[in-house]
Amino acid sequence: MTDREVMQQALEALIDAANVLSAPMFADAADALRTALEQPEERPWQGLTPEEMKHLYPYERSVWGKETYEAIEKALKERNHG
Repeated sequence: MTDREVMQQALEALIDAANVLSAPMFADAADALRTALEQPEERPWQGLTPEEMKHLYPYERSVWGKETYEAIEKALKERNHG
């Protein structure tokens, strides 16, 4: 079961509890969980494979070699993940 499926299941349980018990804390928790589920899923960073890097930078010792790729990838990770 994925995290989102677990969150959805918890949301449904909170909604049921809020309906039966009429406790504001259940409704507040359900609202917070609903808001969290509405957020887009964050995708993990996927860099280039070593084979893709070799294709882009076939000359490992050139100025545009592996070090340059790693610097570009680091900058992109920082921009996308803070």
